[in-house]
Amino acid sequence: MNSLISPKKINSLSHSYKFTIATLVTDTGEYQDMVESFNKAGFTKDTCEYIYIDNVGKNSFDAYEGLNLFLQTAQGEYIVICHQDVLLNFDNIEILTQRIEQISTIDPNWAILSNAGGIENNLYRRIAIDVVYEDGFEQVYGKKPQKVCTVDENFILVKRSANLSLSRDLAGFHLYGTDLCLVAELLGYSSYVIEFKLLHKSYGNPGKTYYDILNQLIEKYVRFMRSRTIITTITDFRLSPSSIDTAFFNTKFVKKVYRKITKLTKDHNIT
Repeated sequence: MNSLISPKKINSLSHSYKFTIATLVTDTGEYQDMVESFNKAGFTKDTCEYIYIDNVGKNSFDAYEGLNLFLQTAQGEYIVICHQDVLLNFDNIEILTQRIEQISTIDPNWAILSNAGGIENNLYRRIAIDVVYEDGFEQVYGKKPQKVCTVDENFILVKRSANLSLSRDLAGFHLYGTDLCLVAELLGYSSYVIEFKLLHKSYGNPGKTYYDILNQLIEKYVRFMRSRTIITTITDFRLSPSSIDTAFFNTKFVKKVYRKITKLTKDHNIT
């Protein structure tokens, strides 16, 4: 072996910290209050790193770009992505660690935890949530832990080993929790709402930009989930939201006809 080359054997993912606390910052005073509340709740510098993006005065990064940067650079085993206006006035690091251990026993393939999220295909129990607002209103209901299809952006915990990222073709400051959950599900991971109460100073403000991003997200995933024939260097196969469509176009007879047509049109030559 060339003596100038020193290959490094990799056995597992290493972590410099237990938690990374990552935040987009537009108000340094509010962010400092958040950091102090985390520190009092046990998220101290010996086990946690704090990273942030400076959006004070102008947006250096939007949420999709910024969170991808967090996910790529964080050194914690678990990455907490949270708003600058949350305070850990109730539960602490011991409670969060217990919740992580509980979910890891229930479902080792989890990737995302939050204190609020939406439940798939359930019109009667639409969300599970554990939030207290600054005016004293407590929004605490729903079974927990609860498997969900989306999470709220006020507090998102991501398992670093899941190697998640957000969509490149979406932008802005809304619905990135939804996008992250969809990406996680595609990769084979699941998302949960856990019982972890905190104070959130804002109720949120879904204005025009929210609905603009919502439409972009819908268009993206409708396009991705379209019916299509996948061509590889070895074979071809059908993908479709319809199981009937998929089964029909993947039969040997239909595939044989399709291949003959493509050969006639000289588009492909699949063996």
